[in-house]
Amino acid sequence: MPSLGIIYTFDSKLEAILKPGLLQQIHSQVSLAKSLPELMERIQNASPATVYLDLRPHDLPSESDDRSSVLSYLREICEFPVNVVTILDQFLPVEYVETANFITDAYLEFPPVPEELNLLAEELSQLEPKIIPESLPESRQIFDHRKQVTTYTPEMIPIVDQISKIARHNVTLLLIGETGTGKTTLASMIHELSPRKDEPFQNIACGALPSDLIESELFGHLRGSFTGAERSKIGRFEAAGKGTLLLDEIDILSPKDQAKLLKVIETGQFEPVGSTESRISEARLIVAANVELDELTRNNKFRSDLYYRLNVLQFRLPALRERPNDIIPLSLLFIKECCQQHAISVTKIHRKVLDLLKQYSWPGNLRELKNQIQRAVLFSSNEELTTHEFSPNLFQEVQRDSQIQSVATENQTLADQVAHNEKHLLLKSLSENGYRKTATAKALGISRVGLYKKMRKYGMLDSGKTKLQTES
Repeated sequence: MPSLGIIYTFDSKLEAILKPGLLQQIHSQVSLAKSLPELMERIQNASPATVYLDLRPHDLPSESDDRSSVLSYLREICEFPVNVVTILDQFLPVEYVETANFITDAYLEFPPVPEELNLLAEELSQLEPKIIPESLPESRQIFDHRKQVTTYTPEMIPIVDQISKIARHNVTLLLIGETGTGKTTLASMIHELSPRKDEPFQNIACGALPSDLIESELFGHLRGSFTGAERSKIGRFEAAGKGTLLLDEIDILSPKDQAKLLKVIETGQFEPVGSTESRISEARLIVAANVELDELTRNNKFRSDLYYRLNVLQFRLPALRERPNDIIPLSLLFIKECCQQHAISVTKIHRKVLDLLKQYSWPGNLRELKNQIQRAVLFSSNEELTTHEFSPNLFQEVQRDSQIQSVATENQTLADQVAHNEKHLLLKSLSENGYRKTATAKALGISRVGLYKKMRKYGMLDSGKTKLQTES
C-alpha cells in the first residue's frame, strides 16, 4: 500500500522544494492542498499516513488563513490514524502553539536539508500513526471575571469540576500541594466565584511570621497586651469581614494556635490577644499546607480533631512536573499576561523554547514557570521568544538531568532507574535547602519522617548526619 503524504501550505513553492525529498526518503506519493476544503477532500479520499502542516508566518490577509481551522479539523474531526509534521522556520506563531504542541508528532525546519529529512524519516518510522482525537487529553476550565485556567491533566480535572461546584457554598476547604503549585491563585478564584466576591480576600502565609506573632496576626491584640503592642490592632479574621481568609502553611501553627483555629471553625468565635471578650468571624476559611497533614497527625505534630475537621473537603494540587500536558498552555497564559502588563508584543516562539519548557523539571512549580516567562518576555526583542531570554540555570539543569538519565538507563531495571532518580532529587533538594531536614521535607511535600526513611533507604544517613553520596 503506498505511503501517502499531504502538504498543507499557502506557499506553492514549498511543494517544489519539499516534495522530491519526501518522495525519496519517506513517501511513494505526495500531494499538495492549499485550502481546508481541498485538504478535507484529499484526507477523506486517500487516508494519508502523514499530513505536513505549514505553520510559517506569511503575508496573506487573515481572512485567507485556514490554519486555525485545519488544526481544529485535525484535532476534532479526523477519525483515522495519521502522523502530523509541523513545518516551521524555527518559530511558531503564538496563536498556533497550544494546538500544534498537542497534535504534532515531529517538526521539520524550513528549508529542509537532506540530513533533516533523514532524521525525520527515521523518527516517523518509529511512530505508530494515531487517531488524533484519542491522542489529545481531556481538558477542563475554571475562570472568573479576571482570569481563566485550563488544565489537560487527568488528576486536575476532578479538582476543577469539584471546585467550580463548591466555590459558592460556605464551607472550609483544605488545599495541599508543594510550594508554588497555585494554592493562592486557586483560593483567590474560589473567592471570586463565591457570593463573597465583593468582600475582602485576605491571604496570610503563616510560615513567613515569627511564631510569637502568629496569634496576634490572626486574631488581633489589645494595646499593652505584650511588649511592643503600643496600640490595638485587628487580626486577619476580623479584617476579612464577610469575605475569604486564606491561611497558608498551617502545618507550622503551634498547638495553642491550632486549638484557637479549631474554635473559630466550629463556633466562629475568637478572642484578640489580651482580651477576654469573644468576637465573631463571618469569613469563609481556606487553609493550605505544603506537606501531608495526615502524617503530621499520626506523629502527634498536628491536632487530630483539627485535621479531621479540615479534611472534609481536601484538594491535592499536583506538582508541575506531574502536569506535563499543562506546561505549554500555562506558559502561553503567562506570556499573554506579562505582555499585557508590560505592553510588550510576542508573536512568535522558537521551537527550542517549547523543548526547554517541557524538559525542565520545574522544582519551583508554577511560580518558577511564571517568573521565567516574565524574564523571557521582558528580555525579548523583535516580538520573538527564544531560549536566549531564559535563565542559564534551566539549560544547565536540563543538561545535567539528561546526563543522569542517560547513565541511569544503561543496564538498569525500572526499579533501579526510579531509585536513582529519587536519590538524585533528594540530594538536589537537600543541597538547595542547606541540608535542613524540615525545609527539605517541606519542599518535597513529604514529612520529616518520610524524608528520613528515604535517606536511610539510600544510605544518606551517617550518625544522624547527611552523608553525601552521588554514586548510583
